Amino acid sequence: MKQLPARVILLLGIAGSAQAADNLFLGGTDQSSLGSYSYLGALVPIGQGQLGNGWVMRQWFDRLIGYQWPVGDGSNHAGLYAGLRVVHTQLSPDDPSNVDRGTHARFTLQGELTSQLGAMVQNQLLAQGEFGNGAYYVRDRLAWRVFGHYTFGPEAIAKGSSVYQAREAGLFFGGIAITSRMSLLVRGGVNQQPGQPTVGDFSVEMSASF
Repeated sequence: MKQLPARVILLLGIAGSAQAADNLFLGGTDQSSLGSYSYLGALVPIGQGQLGNGWVMRQWFDRLIGYQWPVGDGSNHAGLYAGLRVVHTQLSPDDPSNVDRGTHARFTLQGELTSQLGAMVQNQLLAQGEFGNGAYYVRDRLAWRVFGHYTFGPEAIAKGSSVYQAREAGLFFGGIAITSRMSLLVRGGVNQQPGQPTVGDFSVEMSASF
């Protein structure tokens, strides 16, 4: 089954390196033999908002409105989003009884929390839920800053809906500069679903401020 798209980038962790008034372009793909997804979108401040502090719009094939704010001394950040998400899911083999089959528009909520645990390490937590099919996506990523501007660390993911559950564990390496305003993150790990063999999983994430 092709898995539901989810926000696999913790936006606040990326936004910290962008200029205050910048928009942030995001894209990526995740591939495994159990399923795949790709996404493309942008994070745009609204009015006087800034990335990491104020109202922002997340524009994909859905549109989420949310608010980001600094926590504590400003080294930590939180975000909360709500909106309508439009998703198209193809199944192989086809399953007409699957509630996610085809194109659906559903209400979704998402929260994010970035916690600075020291001068060189940051915890990045993301949780998303969707009404109508019980879909959820939770990811915790522990990011160490290495070799100057790169990030490296482990992550764990729990995701599912009323028709499937899956768990992932892996390692990521980010901060790979493509241009002065564009960078990549690569990730590899394992994906396990009940009743299915454990398989490898690989993803690439891209961010660019503009």
